Amino acid sequence: MTKFFLMTGMMAATFSTGVMAQDCASSDDAEVGIIELVQFRLADGVNRSKFIAAAANTMPELCTVDGFIGRVLSEGEDGSWTDHVKWTNAAAAQAAMAASMENEAMLPFIMSVDPDTMALTYQRPVVLD
Repeated sequence: MTKFFLMTGMMAATFSTGVMAQDCASSDDAEVGIIELVQFRLADGVNRSKFIAAAANTMPELCTVDGFIGRVLSEGEDGSWTDHVKWTNAAAAQAAMAASMENEAMLPFIMSVDPDTMALTYQRPVVLD
């Protein structure tokens, strides 16, 4: 159950068969301070198209969260998923994570993930000159 708290929804995979990228309209001037990477597999019995719809349905809510900039959701050929979420800072990402389980708009997405397969990391973006 603890792993469910890690989800807010975010990701990028090196080899993907499908990708959904979305930024909030108000994020044009926001500077990415931290990237949250969540790798996982879908829970048993979860339909791919319904999962993608659940992920898309989180965007209106996520765009109201302080510090959220956008995300890329990708699917690997092996059935793995990565949610690559852009935040202005780590504190915003962690606060959103803590609040996600109490947010009904997030639950269909969260409940679609197999928590035993989740791995979460935070990384700083690197500017390439």
